[in-house]
Amino acid sequence: MESESQWLWLFNAENGKLSVKLSSDHVFETPYKPSQLVNINFSEQQLDIEDATIFQKMTEVLESYPADKIPCKPSNAALNAAAWSCFGRPQMPQSWHFQKSDINEWKTERSLCELNSGFDQGLFLILDTDEEFATCMLLNEGMQLSAIKSLRQYYVIKVTLNRLLPATVDLAMSAQPNWGQQLA
Repeated sequence: MESESQWLWLFNAENGKLSVKLSSDHVFETPYKPSQLVNINFSEQQLDIEDATIFQKMTEVLESYPADKIPCKPSNAALNAAAWSCFGRPQMPQSWHFQKSDINEWKTERSLCELNSGFDQGLFLILDTDEEFATCMLLNEGMQLSAIKSLRQYYVIKVTLNRLLPATVDLAMSAQPNWGQQLA
């Protein structure tokens, strides 16, 4: 992807769109509504080193998997992860949408997880965790949460750690030689 030396956050108050200007002719639009965002009182703002670090880390994590195992472009997921980390409105947990897992302790080095709503199971990128909660971004095109509610790709949801399931792709990859070394 051809890029300028400095990427810019763009917020268009008229249409409520948060975007990243990657070059003079390439603007990446995030899916987030203004009600999901904070600190968007700007029309143009440079990405800082923290934003770039999040983008780089998430890109590296997702590119460490075979391309056919990740249901989106790693760079798109990483841009949305950086956008959410910078501008996402803090959320209350919505764990009730998901079934409990039987895992007693979640390994903090894991970057991917799955959540099962009983209607659907989705692959998520873990944006952050603490002792109790994980903030997760959906990588699949969509996920049914209930008969009337669904999540769209790149939407973010906060859940208790006891809802996280190991990503199927991690389980499959762990059977391959040297995979554990890549996770370290």
